[in-house]
Amino acid sequence: QFNILINIINYNLFGDRNMKRIISVKARNREIMDICKEISKMDIDCSIESKATYSENESISTLRIKLYGYDKNKMIQDHKNIMNLIAKIHKKYNPDKEGLFEYHLNDLKYPLNKNLIIDVLKSLKINFKYKEDENLIKCSLSYDELNNILKELHDINTELNFVNVGSKPVRNIIVLIAYFTKKDIDEIIDECIEKEFFRLEDGRIVLNKDIKLIKEHFLNNNDI
Repeated sequence: QFNILINIINYNLFGDRNMKRIISVKARNREIMDICKEISKMDIDCSIESKATYSENESISTLRIKLYGYDKNKMIQDHKNIMNLIAKIHKKYNPDKEGLFEYHLNDLKYPLNKNLIIDVLKSLKINFKYKEDENLIKCSLSYDELNNILKELHDINTELNFVNVGSKPVRNIIVLIAYFTKKDIDEIIDECIEKEFFRLEDGRIVLNKDIKLIKEHFLNNNDI
């Protein structure tokens, strides 16, 4: 495992009019690619150079980010923003001492309702923590493992765009049941209406009974 190494060099050229700061980062290529991608979206005057090296197990790169500016305060803020970005990306690919990776929900590749994600992680008995104030989840799943789950949930959720479901809880429970039972969503909806878990109201599918009863019926008391 490679750690991100950061070196900072400050230059003042021509007095205070033109300043330059260099940040050097050494990390896995995947992290470097994410860093470059995100910096390209930021309003920062900078240039980026990278050099790839290879080890027996994986390749790493050294990235040099050169910040330029005339405004000292803006440069300090730009530097802070990049440092925060680097730390966030590093935590996404590298577990902490508890073996947990950190994912900001706003940055997920497959955005989904947080309650659905939490329900699924609970049912899979995944070790996780949800930090509401930071809108992030720390869990034992690697980035690829989490994305495999989220993609399947997202695909099911997308199917529901063609169904007139009511509230988020209705959509979430249908996706949850479909994910674990592998049943077709139309089959799930028909059964829920037949069992009076759902009802039709002005052409929309709405809840008719407590969601816990629906989970117990379909998921056989799976501790969700």
